Amino acid sequence: MKVALYVFSGTGNTLKVAALYKQYLNAEVTVYRIAKRSPVPPAPAEFDLIGFGYPIHAFSAPEPILKFAKTLPELSGKQVFVFKTSGEGLHLNDGSSQKLIKILKDKGGDVLFERHYVMPYNMIYRHSDEMAKQMWIYTQAMVMLNARQIENGIRENTNQSIFKKIFSAVFRVIEQPFTHVHGPLFKVNASKCIHCERCVKTCPQANITYKDGKFDFGTECVLCMGCSFQCPTDAISVGFFKFWKVNGSYRLNELKKDESLYFPLVPDRAKGIYRLYKKYYRECDAQLEQANINVADFID
Repeated sequence: MKVALYVFSGTGNTLKVAALYKQYLNAEVTVYRIAKRSPVPPAPAEFDLIGFGYPIHAFSAPEPILKFAKTLPELSGKQVFVFKTSGEGLHLNDGSSQKLIKILKDKGGDVLFERHYVMPYNMIYRHSDEMAKQMWIYTQAMVMLNARQIENGIRENTNQSIFKKIFSAVFRVIEQPFTHVHGPLFKVNASKCIHCERCVKTCPQANITYKDGKFDFGTECVLCMGCSFQCPTDAISVGFFKFWKVNGSYRLNELKKDESLYFPLVPDRAKGIYRLYKKYYRECDAQLEQANINVADFID
């Protein structure tokens, strides 16, 4: 079986999930990043199964993955699935894929299911090392489970309630135009910048240019936060979101191996906002137990 994974990713969380699918699926899997500087991915007709991955932006799929889906040729019954990432397991995120799924179905795609994986925030606030470790371990276990389900021919109803559809749509029509207006407010602190141009190279929207020692942020920004998150000197200010800024890699594979970090933080030692994650992890535990998958086996 040949599988294509079309992925939009700003800080890399969704690409990490795609890499797990490549690891766990017993198939020939190729990951294609949806980015303006990346080569145009091959047509879906070349593949037996297609996955679409994205990070949830304001309870919806980000604009680039929606635009990409609209450019696809007719899918003619091709089997597809959707996977998404966010920093919280709230069921308010359930409707985020409805616009994308509609586009795929309108093109004749056979949408099998969608999956949501909780990964560390790249904005709002920085998760603790213990929480990031838990997120990464559970995501690995859940992707293994979902890869098995694909191989076993899983098919689920992807339709969501009217409330969740409207909730997602309202945030989408507000957030997506706003990101373009807000983009030019990003700035670089010249005293911190080392002119590595990592922000220019990694921006999936090709929204950042560097000329004559100066950076310019255009109007193609989609608030993926890749530039500020990955800046090695924390030199980028993010306009109105300066109090939500998160900078620097979580080093997930290192955290997973760190025995000094307690696991599982949720539910054993969950305090404050981490109590809100209990329902998500209870649901994960139930699914893993039913599949006879032990999450502890994913701790190195």
